Amino acid sequence: MKRILMMVAAVMLVAAPAANAQKVNAEGLKAKVAKADADAANAKKNVKSATWLNRGQVYLDVAEAPEAGLYIGMPMNMLEASIGKAMSVQECVKKGYGEFTELQYPYVIVYVENGAVASWQVTNPIVEGAAAKAVESFQKAKEMDAKAVAKANEGLTKLKDYYLQEADNMYKLGSYKAAGEGYTVAEKLLENLGTPDQSLAFNIGYCYVLDGDFDGALTFLEKSKANNYEADGTLYYLLFHCYFKNNTGDMVKSKEALLEGVSKYPQNNNLIESMTMFYSREGSTEDPEEVFGLIKAAIDADPTNVDLWAGLGNVYLKSERWDDAIETYTKAVELQPESEINQLRLGYTYCLKGDAAQDELTKQTFTSYEESNKAQAAVNEIYAASVPSLEKAYELNGKNMTTIELLKSIYYRLSYDDESMKAKYDQINAVYKEMTQQ
Repeated sequence: MKRILMMVAAVMLVAAPAANAQKVNAEGLKAKVAKADADAANAKKNVKSATWLNRGQVYLDVAEAPEAGLYIGMPMNMLEASIGKAMSVQECVKKGYGEFTELQYPYVIVYVENGAVASWQVTNPIVEGAAAKAVESFQKAKEMDAKAVAKANEGLTKLKDYYLQEADNMYKLGSYKAAGEGYTVAEKLLENLGTPDQSLAFNIGYCYVLDGDFDGALTFLEKSKANNYEADGTLYYLLFHCYFKNNTGDMVKSKEALLEGVSKYPQNNNLIESMTMFYSREGSTEDPEEVFGLIKAAIDADPTNVDLWAGLGNVYLKSERWDDAIETYTKAVELQPESEINQLRLGYTYCLKGDAAQDELTKQTFTSYEESNKAQAAVNEIYAASVPSLEKAYELNGKNMTTIELLKSIYYRLSYDDESMKAKYDQINAVYKEMTQQ
């Protein structure tokens, strides 16, 4: 996402001349709210734009007060100096996709990641819905008096930033519905200010997809498409899931979203994987050749594009077309020999082809020991073909356990007939033991 872009131990708070607890003049702010509301209800005062500008500012101050002094990236050891001493500190709190140190204050919970403030959540608002009332007041001032527009827009700009920050916080904490709602308000404010952000409709749809609200997401994703904001094909990936609805939705529209997405972004692996899943789902009568044709056409237009070759290989791999996958991955590594992932994919595909051949071999009967040995040797040749690519992948990244485990298995299999493989097995097994004991 444009604005958002898939634990450490608590640090000792440094000594500082700060108050022992978060200071918020809640009673004073509530008194200001009461006066501003009384003025807004007064027939003589509520016809003046100044009354509504003041009410908007009061409610904005009330909304911001619980989190005043906080900013993303603030070092943890500055928190006490900034907003006071936390009532409690809890480590290793899981929220969303992260793990945080949680500091609880009277009005807000602050989440720290890697020693710095990553997010926060107001838990004790001074007045519920204060930000929404601030928006309402500033909008009222604009409608009443053209001379108040500039001042009202200043307040609305601050509120736009407030809602964007709140939405970012909720997204970080895994509260995707709340994040989507915050981005929605920010989007409307930006449009009202005459500075629309084309990415926000996408962000809102993305949040609703994460929340599992596919119907709610569609409106915003379709708006994002109309805005030509497609996020390198991720838009079509999200549209597909909204239509597909975990295999209970509209299969025609699901397919249309995939085909349009792949035709535009054939290198998008999420689309490739979704397409493979769609075409191989239970009960599917779809012909995957139409998809292969799309990717091949893209390769014909850009034959040195490694991502396209690898993407086609991924589709073949998911479809268990081992020889086709080997051919396309081979082309990918020829174009980019230093790509660890494609070297690993090529070696892995040879292993899967070997596994399939071994399974077939166990179903056969032989009339002689020599005939059985010859058949087994042919299977071992397939496994042996994986070694150069896997060794290259290991050379590029000696800490990838997938590569290490595959090499360990292949070396062991081949060691019965090859002393050099026995030596390689001993070496890689020593690496494996060292890494798994760490």
